[in-house]
Amino acid sequence: MSGGPFSSIDIAATGMGFARYWQETISHNIANINTVGKVGEPFRARLVVAQPIDPSAATGGGVAVAAVYSQTGDAPMLFQPDSPLANADGYVAGPVDDLAGQMSDLILASRMYQANISVHKEAREALESATTLGK
Repeated sequence: MSGGPFSSIDIAATGMGFARYWQETISHNIANINTVGKVGEPFRARLVVAQPIDPSAATGGGVAVAAVYSQTGDAPMLFQPDSPLANADGYVAGPVDDLAGQMSDLILASRMYQANISVHKEAREALESATTLGK
Protein backbone atom coordinates (compact mmCIF):
# COMPACT_ATOMS: atom_id res chain seq x y z
CA MET A 1 0.00 0.00 0.00
CA SER A 2 1.13 3.47 -0.70
CA GLY A 3 1.25 6.32 1.75
CA GLY A 4 -1.42 8.23 -0.17
CA PRO A 5 -4.54 9.87 1.17
CA PHE A 6 -6.43 6.58 1.32
CA SER A 7 -3.78 4.61 3.23
CA SER A 8 -5.46 5.01 6.63
CA ILE A 9 -8.73 3.76 5.19
CA ASP A 10 -7.00 0.83 3.48
CA ILE A 11 -5.03 -0.11 6.60
CA ALA A 12 -8.16 0.00 8.78
CA ALA A 13 -9.95 -2.17 6.20
CA THR A 14 -7.25 -4.84 6.49
CA GLY A 15 -7.60 -4.71 10.28
CA MET A 16 -11.36 -5.18 10.02
CA GLY A 17 -10.89 -8.11 7.64
CA PHE A 18 -8.38 -9.80 9.92
CA ALA A 19 -10.54 -9.25 13.02
CA ARG A 20 -13.59 -10.66 11.23
CA TYR A 21 -11.66 -13.78 10.18
CA TRP A 22 -10.33 -14.16 13.73
CA GLN A 23 -13.87 -13.86 15.15
CA GLU A 24 -15.17 -16.49 12.71
CA THR A 25 -12.36 -18.87 13.69
CA ILE A 26 -13.07 -18.34 17.39
CA SER A 27 -16.77 -18.96 16.76
CA HIS A 28 -15.89 -22.26 15.10
CA ASN A 29 -13.74 -23.21 18.10
CA ILE A 30 -16.48 -22.33 20.59
CA ALA A 31 -19.08 -24.24 18.57
CA ASN A 32 -16.91 -27.35 18.88
CA ILE A 33 -16.11 -26.99 22.59
CA ASN A 34 -17.94 -30.26 23.35
CA THR A 35 -16.91 -32.18 20.23
CA VAL A 36 -15.34 -35.54 20.98
CA GLY A 37 -13.46 -37.76 18.59
CA LYS A 38 -11.77 -41.08 18.24
CA VAL A 39 -8.72 -41.51 20.40
CA GLY A 40 -5.85 -39.82 18.58
CA GLU A 41 -8.23 -37.68 16.48
CA PRO A 42 -9.65 -35.03 18.81
CA PHE A 43 -11.04 -31.68 17.77
CA ARG A 44 -8.24 -29.10 17.98
CA ALA A 45 -8.95 -25.40 18.21
CA ARG A 46 -7.65 -23.29 15.34
CA LEU A 47 -5.27 -20.45 16.15
CA VAL A 48 -4.90 -17.49 13.79
CA VAL A 49 -1.53 -15.77 13.36
CA ALA A 50 -1.27 -12.20 12.07
CA GLN A 51 1.50 -10.65 10.00
CA PRO A 52 2.12 -7.08 8.84
CA ILE A 53 1.50 -6.54 5.14
CA ASP A 54 4.31 -4.04 4.61
CA PRO A 55 6.32 -3.40 7.77
CA SER A 56 8.80 -1.22 5.87
CA ALA A 57 6.14 1.35 4.92
CA ALA A 58 6.35 4.58 6.90
CA THR A 59 2.70 4.39 7.94
CA GLY A 60 2.50 0.62 8.06
CA GLY A 61 0.65 -1.44 5.54
CA GLY A 62 -2.06 -3.23 7.41
CA VAL A 63 -2.38 -6.77 8.63
CA ALA A 64 -3.13 -10.16 7.05
CA VAL A 65 -3.53 -13.76 8.13
CA ALA A 66 -0.08 -15.36 8.14
CA ALA A 67 -1.14 -18.86 9.14
CA VAL A 68 -3.76 -20.91 10.92
CA TYR A 69 -2.48 -23.58 13.28
CA SER A 70 -4.19 -26.31 15.24
CA GLN A 71 -3.90 -26.24 19.03
CA THR A 72 -1.23 -28.63 20.24
CA GLY A 73 -1.24 -30.75 23.35
CA ASP A 74 -2.74 -33.95 24.63
CA ALA A 75 -6.48 -34.40 24.40
CA PRO A 76 -8.31 -35.03 27.65
CA MET A 77 -9.62 -38.57 27.81
CA LEU A 78 -13.32 -38.67 28.69
CA PHE A 79 -15.01 -41.80 29.98
CA GLN A 80 -18.02 -42.34 27.71
CA PRO A 81 -18.41 -46.11 27.30
CA ASP A 82 -21.71 -45.74 25.40
CA SER A 83 -20.15 -43.59 22.68
CA PRO A 84 -19.56 -45.27 19.32
CA LEU A 85 -16.21 -43.43 19.25
CA ALA A 86 -15.01 -44.96 22.53
CA ASN A 87 -11.94 -47.15 22.60
CA ALA A 88 -11.94 -50.63 24.18
CA ASP A 89 -11.64 -49.07 27.65
CA GLY A 90 -14.63 -46.73 27.07
CA TYR A 91 -12.70 -43.49 26.57
CA VAL A 92 -13.05 -40.86 23.85
CA ALA A 93 -10.73 -37.97 23.09
CA GLY A 94 -12.09 -34.65 24.30
CA PRO A 95 -11.47 -31.41 22.43
CA VAL A 96 -8.14 -29.63 22.68
CA ASP A 97 -9.82 -26.29 23.24
CA ASP A 98 -10.01 -23.76 26.07
CA LEU A 99 -13.33 -21.93 26.46
CA ALA A 100 -11.91 -19.24 28.76
CA GLY A 101 -9.08 -18.54 26.32
CA GLN A 102 -11.50 -18.48 23.39
CA MET A 103 -13.75 -15.98 25.16
CA SER A 104 -10.77 -13.75 25.98
CA ASP A 105 -9.64 -13.87 22.35
CA LEU A 106 -13.18 -13.10 21.21
CA ILE A 107 -13.19 -9.93 23.33
CA LEU A 108 -9.83 -8.90 21.84
CA ALA A 109 -10.97 -9.62 18.28
CA SER A 110 -14.21 -7.67 18.83
CA ARG A 111 -12.33 -4.68 20.22
CA MET A 112 -9.87 -4.86 17.34
CA TYR A 113 -12.76 -4.82 14.87
CA GLN A 114 -14.43 -1.88 16.65
CA ALA A 115 -11.17 0.10 16.79
CA ASN A 116 -10.60 -0.40 13.07
CA ILE A 117 -14.17 0.66 12.30
CA SER A 118 -13.54 3.87 14.25
CA VAL A 119 -10.28 4.56 12.40
CA HIS A 120 -11.94 3.83 9.06
CA LYS A 121 -14.85 6.17 9.86
CA GLU A 122 -12.64 9.00 11.14
CA ALA A 123 -10.22 8.75 8.20
CA ARG A 124 -13.12 8.74 5.72
CA GLU A 125 -14.70 11.77 7.39
CA ALA A 126 -11.35 13.62 7.42
CA LEU A 127 -10.86 12.88 3.72
CA GLU A 128 -14.41 14.03 2.93
CA SER A 129 -13.84 17.25 4.89
CA ALA A 130 -10.55 17.89 3.11
CA THR A 131 -12.13 17.45 -0.32
CA THR A 132 -14.86 19.98 0.47
CA LEU A 133 -12.46 22.75 1.63
CA GLY A 134 -12.64 25.79 -0.59
CA LYS A 135 -16.04 24.95 -2.03
